[in-house]
Amino acid sequence: MHITTIISIFLFAAVHGAMAVTPGCGKTPPASGTKTIGSNRQYILQVPANYNSSRPYQLIFGFHWLGGNMNNVAPGYYGLRDLAREGAIFVAPNGLDNGWANTGNRDTTLVNQILTEIQNTLCVDETKIFATGFSYGGGMSYSLACSNANVFRAVSVIAGAQLSGCTGGETKIAYLGIHGVQDSVLAVSNGRQLRDRYLRVNGCQAKTAPEPARGADSTFIKTEYTCNPGFPVWWIAHGGDHVAGPSGTNWMATQTWDFWTRAIYEGVGSPPGGTTSPLPPSSTAAPPSSTQVPQPQPTGNCAARYAQCGGQGWSGSTCCESQASCQVVNQWYHQCL
Repeated sequence: MHITTIISIFLFAAVHGAMAVTPGCGKTPPASGTKTIGSNRQYILQVPANYNSSRPYQLIFGFHWLGGNMNNVAPGYYGLRDLAREGAIFVAPNGLDNGWANTGNRDTTLVNQILTEIQNTLCVDETKIFATGFSYGGGMSYSLACSNANVFRAVSVIAGAQLSGCTGGETKIAYLGIHGVQDSVLAVSNGRQLRDRYLRVNGCQAKTAPEPARGADSTFIKTEYTCNPGFPVWWIAHGGDHVAGPSGTNWMATQTWDFWTRAIYEGVGSPPGGTTSPLPPSSTAAPPSSTQVPQPQPTGNCAARYAQCGGQGWSGSTCCESQASCQVVNQWYHQCL
């Protein structure tokens, strides 16, 4: 490892306090593509363009649905890769029998093996590891919230149910649930049940969660609960059926990205591992919304709305497209809002 790389990593760690970075920092990265691991299991790895081995990156897992495979998730990752703007490492594991039965915790074991491999070869910010998935993939994301809450910072469960088990499930983790009120495959009651676990675990205040009438999946109502600082719970019910993404604007992606990059830091002052003292939580949650969240495309060299636009270590665009401005979320993350 080159001495200048070692120095830059040391300085980065000093600036970021107790932020946990991985042994892969400073190493030559593996190429993006399909990887084989463990007992002939596979996953797709997407390393950011212009990857910088001295900069810790977010790590995002995307899980496919029943009958799908890793190629259905990569390269778009439910619309999240566009929002990350090459600022995150993405992983799409492949399920056995095109699903995530997690028999004998075999799929949890796969995820842990992938985590170890990536942490040893790439520079990851261990306070920013996330998971999402649709249907069976949502069930697997929920299972990881139960078993690996000490590793994953937050999950976004889209039209999920308890399909892949729940080992543990008593440790706080930021939780976002998205479900259609007329879901004909996994009824919305399944999503409510998953949500209710983390309302309890995260110490959330009781609150009525209105839901839209049956109709278009572009219509949704979001309820933000007041929970223990750093561990929010959001519930977004939409008018549609069993879908991985809505018709028109992909509000599921923008809401997930907003949850992972802004909401989890509200009331805590800085990301986990920082030295700033926690701030008291807000006395009221944001009101429900039934408006689509826009996802405009970037113009010129400026960042799109909801994309990153600054923060310590950031080397990308620092301006925002029209009708958005760069807002300081915390010391490390500024966002176009």
